[in-house]
Order: sequence, then C-alpha cells, then structure tokens
Amino acid sequence: ATPFTNGLAATHQIAVGGAFLSDHKIVVGPMENGQITMDGNPILTSFPSSYAEPAWGVTLNYNGEGKLVDNAQGHLEKHIVHMDLPLGIHLQVMRWANHLNVRISMTPREGGQDGSCGNFNGNVADDSTAAIKSRIAGQRVAPSDLLFNVPAQVGPGGQHVTIADCAQAKRDHAMEVCKAQQPAAEGKLLESCIFDVCFAGEQYAGEDGLAESEA
Repeated sequence: ATPFTNGLAATHQIAVGGAFLSDHKIVVGPMENGQITMDGNPILTSFPSSYAEPAWGVTLNYNGEGKLVDNAQGHLEKHIVHMDLPLGIHLQVMRWANHLNVRISMTPREGGQDGSCGNFNGNVADDSTAAIKSRIAGQRVAPSDLLFNVPAQVGPGGQHVTIADCAQAKRDHAMEVCKAQQPAAEGKLLESCIFDVCFAGEQYAGEDGLAESEA
C-alpha cells in the first residue's frame, strides 16, 4: 500500500537484476516520486528516449507506445518503459503519478520456472495463492538476494474487509460511479471497481479497474 491508495496494495517500484543481467540492476519508479536507474545511476531522463547495453543484452525504450494493463487509464498520458532483456524476457512498465503497472512477457524455460504469478505449466489449478505459497515462489527473498536497499515490512496488515463491509448506500453509489466510468464492466471487474470505490475513493473507478481482456 502507498499513502496515495488509502491502504490498498499498489506497485510503487520494480527492480530487475541478478545473474541473467550480469549482476546489473534496473529500477523503475513512478512519475512524481521515483526515477529510472541502472546500477543506481539515472537513465532515460528525457521523454522519449532509449538506452542500450549490448554486452549485457539490454535494450530499453521509454515512450508513449504500448497496450495498457489497465485500459481504464487510457485517458491519461502514457509513459512506458519497454525492457528487452536476456532469455527472451520483455517487460513493459507503465509509470503513473504514484504507482506502476507492469506486464511481463517471456517464454517457458527448459526445466520449468516458478514465481508469484505461477509456474507457466498451463495448469491453472496449481497457481492458486495457497499452491504458490507452498512452493519456493511463495517464500520471502533472502536478504542477500534483495534488489532493493530496504526490505518491505510485511505483516498481518489491517482488518480484513469484504464488499459486505461497505454500507448499502455507499455500495449503491459506488455501483453508479463504476457504471459511469466503465459502462461495459460486469462480473468480477465490476465487483473489483465497487470494492475500490467503497474503500479507497471514486478516483479508482477510472484508474484501477483491471480490464477483462487482461484478467
């Protein structure tokens, strides 16, 4: 969560590094309180711009092109960092004022792979939260492997709430706001929008609804 999301989770910064980048590190933060760095040095400081390190297999392009993860933000100016990295990995990092959206594209690795989004084996049944947590992908990163300077403080968090905890009048209002901002929304997309408006504010009706085409 960030001070700008009223306690709801959001991606504030992403770091990419490790052996596959020859132990170099790329960090991308949001527009208003973050920057783009390579090994701690600012890069892509103008818009649009590009950066390349052929010896490391790294090409970065910073522009307004690309398909958004969150189509509800299509009315906002796009600032997208495109990363072409070794092993056929491609990242698109969409920078907004105080948070990020990220799309990761890659091919299946020989011998398999695993991560917080699943293991890419084509079986959705073993990609539940419980299944991922039971594997190494659900474990905390060791301090020696951290790409950020300070580990995130993770705990039980605040009180768990559901849409049932939103007063009916407020829920009805949230429904109206979501329908006005996303007329085609239905099912889980609409439910997510109503939840965000109920507990975070009306601004999230147009900013944080996950498009069904990307769900």
